[in-house]
Amino acid sequence: MKALRGCGSPAYFLDFETCNMPVPIWAGTRPYQQIPFQFSLHKVADSLEHSHFLDLSGQDPSRSFAEAVIGACGKRGPVFVYNASFEKRILQELAGRFPDLAPGLDAIIAHVIDLLPIAEKCFYHPSQCGSWSIKSVLPAAVPKLSYEELDGIKDGGMAMSAFAEAIHPDTSPERKEEIRTQLLAYCCLDTLAMVELWKVFSGRNQPPLA
Repeated sequence: MKALRGCGSPAYFLDFETCNMPVPIWAGTRPYQQIPFQFSLHKVADSLEHSHFLDLSGQDPSRSFAEAVIGACGKRGPVFVYNASFEKRILQELAGRFPDLAPGLDAIIAHVIDLLPIAEKCFYHPSQCGSWSIKSVLPAAVPKLSYEELDGIKDGGMAMSAFAEAIHPDTSPERKEEIRTQLLAYCCLDTLAMVELWKVFSGRNQPPLA
C-alpha cells in the first residue's frame, strides 16, 4: 500500500507483552488485569534501531514500563502496531493509573497506526489459511523470518507463563536469565516482523509469489 510511504519519519514499530494474574499480586491491580511487563521497539530512520524494556524484578512493572515507552517513542512519527486495540487499551489504562504520565501516553496513542487492517486489504497468501495473525502473515510475506526458529517462547501465552515463572521466588538465577533471553528474542521478532511487513505493504520489498 503506497499510502504508507507518506506516514512520516522516523517510524516506530511497537509491541507489548502482558501478564494477567487471576489473583493480583500488586497493590492497585485487579484480577485478570493485563499488566505490561515488556515492550520491543524498532525505529526506522536513517538506519534501523532497536530498544526494549523487560522487568523481571517481581515488582509491579507498570510505571517503569510507562516511563520507558514514553522515552523510547519520541514525539513525532507514526507508531505502528499489529491489532491496535490491544496496545491502545494498555496505554489508556496506564494513563488512568498514572495521570502525570497521561500526556506522554496519549501522544503515543494519537500516533498509532494499525498494520492489521492494512494487511487485510493489501495482502493474502494461501498459506495463511484465512488467518490474519501476524504469525500467519509473516512467513507468507517474509519467508526469511519465522517464529518456529525461536528457542522456548513462540507466542504470547508462552510469554505470560514464562514471566510468571521468572518472577517466582523459587526460580533459579540461571533459569531466570534463560527466560530473559527468550522473552527478549520473542518480542524483538514481533517488532522486526512489523518492520518487514511494512516494507512489503508499502512496496519497499516484494512478497513471494503465491
